[in-house]
Amino acid sequence: MTKFETFEHGADIGIRGYGETLSEAFSNILKALAILLVENLNWKDLSLNKKYPIEIESEFLDELLVVFINKVLSLFYLEKILFFEFKGEIKEKNGKYILKGELLGETYLHEKFGYGVEVKGATFTMAEVKKENNLWIVQCVVDV
Repeated sequence: MTKFETFEHGADIGIRGYGETLSEAFSNILKALAILLVENLNWKDLSLNKKYPIEIESEFLDELLVVFINKVLSLFYLEKILFFEFKGEIKEKNGKYILKGELLGETYLHEKFGYGVEVKGATFTMAEVKKENNLWIVQCVVDV
């Protein structure tokens, strides 16, 4: 099963994550984002030694996804941490969706990862969170 992928969209690029759970799909979309941000990525050499608590709430799942990706991008550019996984849960409570858990990644070093594409932010273009045949699919287009 493919866990993540990118797709073309005009001058921008789409990212997509798949998972048996909604949390797993959100985690896997981070991998699609990572392959855009860096040039050299060896999955076996990742330490995932940086942990960052995250809690986000939103009225809609697609909005939660866009806010999630933009938070991860902000941390990448401001804190120089490249996140690859989300461990936590996404629940609906009182008409809102709440994502709570932690991001796992490592310090970005250009010597190790190289330079990829400058991703400016996630957009609502083609933003979608859906379940098809027991598989969650999350996607959005990122501005590059």
